[in-house]
Amino acid sequence: MNLIAHSTPSETPDIQPHLYSDHIAEALKYGLSLLSYLLSFSHLSQSEKEQIKSTFTATIMLHDMGKLDEKNQRILRGEEKGRLPVDHIEAGVAAAATMKNELMGWLIRGHHAPGLPSWKEEKYFIQQLNRENNKNYSAFSLRGRRHKRLGRQNKDVYFNHYKAIERTDSYLAEYTDRQKQSCGQWPSVSMALPSDGTIIRLLLSGLVAADHESAAAYSRHRPMPLFFHDGSEWDKRLRALNKYIESLPVDKENERYNLRQAFYHSCQKGKLFSSRLAMCSAPVGSGKTTSIMAYLLRKSIESNASRIIVIAPFSNIIDQTVETLRKAIVLDLENPEEVVAAHHHKAEFSNEAMRQYSALWQAPIVVTTAVQFFETLASSNPSKLRKLNSVAGASIFIDESHACLPVEFLKITWHWLKKLSDDWNCNIVFSSGSTVEFWNDTYLVGDHTQALPDLFPEELKLKSQKNEQVRIEFRKIDKALSLSDLISQIQSENIWQNYCESARPSCLVILNTVQSCAVVAEALARAHDDFEKKGITQKTVLHLSTALAPKDRSKILHEIGRRQRKSEWDNTPWYLVATSCVEAGVDLDFSIGFRERCSVTSFLQVSGRINRHGIRSGGVLYDFKIISEDGLTHHPGFKESSAVFDDLWQNMILPDVSLTDLSTAALRKEFSRYPGKVKAAEKLMKEEKKLNFQQVSDIYKIINSDTATVIVDQDLVEKLKLGIPVGWQTIQNNSVQLWSHRIKELRLNLINKCSKDHIYSWIDSYEYDSKFLGIMGGLLNTDNFFKTEYGIF
Repeated sequence: MNLIAHSTPSETPDIQPHLYSDHIAEALKYGLSLLSYLLSFSHLSQSEKEQIKSTFTATIMLHDMGKLDEKNQRILRGEEKGRLPVDHIEAGVAAAATMKNELMGWLIRGHHAPGLPSWKEEKYFIQQLNRENNKNYSAFSLRGRRHKRLGRQNKDVYFNHYKAIERTDSYLAEYTDRQKQSCGQWPSVSMALPSDGTIIRLLLSGLVAADHESAAAYSRHRPMPLFFHDGSEWDKRLRALNKYIESLPVDKENERYNLRQAFYHSCQKGKLFSSRLAMCSAPVGSGKTTSIMAYLLRKSIESNASRIIVIAPFSNIIDQTVETLRKAIVLDLENPEEVVAAHHHKAEFSNEAMRQYSALWQAPIVVTTAVQFFETLASSNPSKLRKLNSVAGASIFIDESHACLPVEFLKITWHWLKKLSDDWNCNIVFSSGSTVEFWNDTYLVGDHTQALPDLFPEELKLKSQKNEQVRIEFRKIDKALSLSDLISQIQSENIWQNYCESARPSCLVILNTVQSCAVVAEALARAHDDFEKKGITQKTVLHLSTALAPKDRSKILHEIGRRQRKSEWDNTPWYLVATSCVEAGVDLDFSIGFRERCSVTSFLQVSGRINRHGIRSGGVLYDFKIISEDGLTHHPGFKESSAVFDDLWQNMILPDVSLTDLSTAALRKEFSRYPGKVKAAEKLMKEEKKLNFQQVSDIYKIINSDTATVIVDQDLVEKLKLGIPVGWQTIQNNSVQLWSHRIKELRLNLINKCSKDHIYSWIDSYEYDSKFLGIMGGLLNTDNFFKTEYGIF
C-alpha cells in the first residue's frame, strides 16, 4: 500500500499524490544539510550537537506520522472528501513522549499554526484535561489536538482532546509499523527542552523550511532542491566596494567629504575589534552605509559569515540602501536582485500556494525592515520563523538603531542579539546619527550590559562636532500653528531671505501622521498652483509617505535625488512634505527644515537632512506644533516624547553637547514616564525565560496595529482576482499597508482569490494618485472627508 503525505493539488489533477516516504526522505536530506550548516556557527559542544542532530532526525521523520492513520489516508488518496479527520501532529508528539524527548515534542507541535506553544498554557491545559477525564498525563506532554487549547473551554472540548489522545494511543503501534516500513527506523534519543528560546526557534525554522520545501516542490511539480551555501565572495565584494568608493566624485575642499573619506578608510583598513558586537556613533552625512559595510565585509571574511543582513526602520531607507549596495558590491555577471534582496513589509501567507510571496532572506545581502527582523526573532508562528535559520552566522547592520524599536522592547531584544552574537557567531553593528547606548544602560536592559567599541574614531568625533556647529542652527516656534499659519510660515520671506540665493534652495516639512502630511502637501500645492503641473519633474511641492506604494515612493525619491544634483531647480525653491519615513538614513539635503514636535532623536535625525553636505554657509531647522483642525491630526503616541523634548531643549542648543548622551538621556526620560512600558519590558523577559512563546509573540509588536495589504494597481488586482501567480516583489511594490479598522471603515473589498491572506483592493472603491498623494488623494477628494472622524492615517 502506498502511503500518502500530500493529496493531488486541484490545479494539477493529473499528477500522482505525494508519497509519504518521498516527503520524509526529501525533508530529511534538506533538513539535515541545513542543520549541519546552522550548527557550524554554534558554540555548542560536539556531544550537544550530536544529540540535537539525532533529535532533529527523529523530528523530521515523525513530524507527519499522524497522516498514517487510515482515516487520513483515505482523504489523502482522494477516496473521500474533506479535511483530515485525525489531528496529524498528535502521533508525533506521542512518539516524542515515549522517548522522553521534550524538544522533539515541542518542534512537532510547533511546525503548524498556532506554532510554538507556551509552557504555562500547556500546563494549565493538561491539568484541566486530566481533571475533566480523570487521567494523569504529564504536565508538559503537549498531548491532544493542536487547536482549541486556549481560553475558556467546556467539558466537551476537553473530551474531544481526550478522544484524540485515546485514538493515538490505540493506533500508535500501527503508525509505528507503517512508519518503519515506509521510511525506516528513526533515532531513539531522549532530550530535555532547552532553556534558551532562541535555539528552539532556530530548530523549528529548520524543520519548517525542510517540510515546506518538500511540499512546495511537489505542488509545483518540480525537483526537490538541495540545501547548499556556496559562499558569498566577501573578499571580492570588499574589493568591489573599494573600487566604487574610488569612483565617487572628489571634493577635497569640502570638510564633510574629507570626514567621510577618513571614516571609510578607518573602517576599511583600521582595527578589527575582537568583539562581535560594535556601535557606530558617526553623525548624519558621514557615509555610514558604505563605511560600516566595509567593516562588516572584513568581519564576514574573518568569520566566514553566512550572509549580511541590513536592518532599517523605514522602507524608504531600504530603497536607498539597496540602490547603493547594488552599485557597490555586486560582482560582474551577477543579478543585482539576487545578490541584494529587499524585503519591505510583512508578507506572511497562510497556505502553500501563497508562500511564493514570502521572502526567506536567502540572498547574500538582505535588506529588511526592523519590523520584519525583530518580530521574526520574537515569533512563535512557523510561517514567519521559516526564515529565521538565515540569521545564524550572519553579519548584521542595524541602521538607525535609535528608531528601530519601542523602548519597552530593548531589554528582550538585547537578550536575543546577545544570544545570536555569543552563541551563533553573528557580527552585529548598531549605527545611528543619534545613537542611544541602551546596551550599556542598566535602566534600559538590566544587568547584562556591555560597553561596545565604536567604529567612529575619537579624533573624527572632535572634527565632526566643530563641523556640526557651523552646519545647522536649531530654532523653536512656540505658538501652535493652524493649517493656514503653517503654510504661511513655510513660505515666509523672513525665513527664506537668507536661502533663496543659496545653493539649491529647498525646504523639508515633516509631519507626524500620514493624514496631516497629505493635508499640508495639498494646501501647499494649491498655494503654488501645482495641480496644473502634471509631471513630477515640474511640481514645486513633492509628497512622500506610506500613502504611496513603494514603486511610487521610489519615483519620488528618484526625483528628489535628481533635484539635489545639477538640474533646472538649482536656483528655484521647492518643497518636500513628508512623514518620518525620510528623517533617518536617507541621503537628502535641504536648506530649511520644519519638524512637527515629536522626540529628541527624531529632531536630531531630521537635522541630518538640512545642509547635509555643507554646501551652504548654514542651514536651519524649526520645531513646531500644530492645532488639530482642518484635517491636521495629532499623533497620540508622541505626547510624552514631546514633553521630554521641551525639557531638553536648552541642552539641545548647547554648542558642545554629545548627541549620544542627549539621545540616551531622552530615551531614559521617556521610559520613566511610562510605568506601563517598564512593566511590559519586565513581562517580556519573564515570558521569554519561561518559554511562553505565544505570549512573547503576541506582546512583541513593533507597530502596534492590525494591518493588512491593500493593492493600489488595477492590473495587479485583476491578476490576483483571476488567480494568476505573481511574485512577492510585485505585491510589495504595488501595495500599501492599512490598519484593519480603517479598511473596515473605508469598506474596501477583499480580493476573492486572496481572502485567506487578507489582501484588499483600493482601486475598486477609491482613486489612487500615483504622482502625488497616493491613497490620500482619493480620500481628500471625497466630499465628506473632513466631516468624518477618520482619525489618524
